Amino acid sequence: MTELCGEIADGLILTRSTLKTAARARTHIAAGAGRAGRDAARIEISSLLPASVDEDRNRAFAAARPGLAFYAGFFPRYNRLIAESGFPQEAAAIGRAWAAGNRTAAEHAVTDDMISATGVVGEPAECRERLEAYRALGLDLPIVSPFARGPGAREKFLAVIEACAPR
Repeated sequence: MTELCGEIADGLILTRSTLKTAARARTHIAAGAGRAGRDAARIEISSLLPASVDEDRNRAFAAARPGLAFYAGFFPRYNRLIAESGFPQEAAAIGRAWAAGNRTAAEHAVTDDMISATGVVGEPAECRERLEAYRALGLDLPIVSPFARGPGAREKFLAVIEACAPR
């Protein structure tokens, strides 16, 4: 499908990308663009990146954990994405826990490394550095996507906007 984007599309929107994802996508885009006689460099790569920012790094990760557990537990496509991102055992554990109806166990199976690898999470400066790393490795447009619900959601969204907005 990514090669097809190279053949016909102006861009590609990914989700929960790792720092390696854009480079892999560029390879496939170039193959498709080459078949269609298009300039692959003109095809924009963007990705939705779950985001959680807090002055306390542990709170930022704790806030991101339920979202990753939900996506990897409920949606088989996201479970596969997490496994392919380098976390096959963790993805399997999340899937089993979710299938058994144990959301707490699914959340406990989500590691900080999984969260960090597929999003923008941590203290404000850390999140800004992470966005720059995504850009440096070929992601044209990182789209931060805060996962926040209930009381305090507005403040969490504002923290992400303040930490990640271009200066």
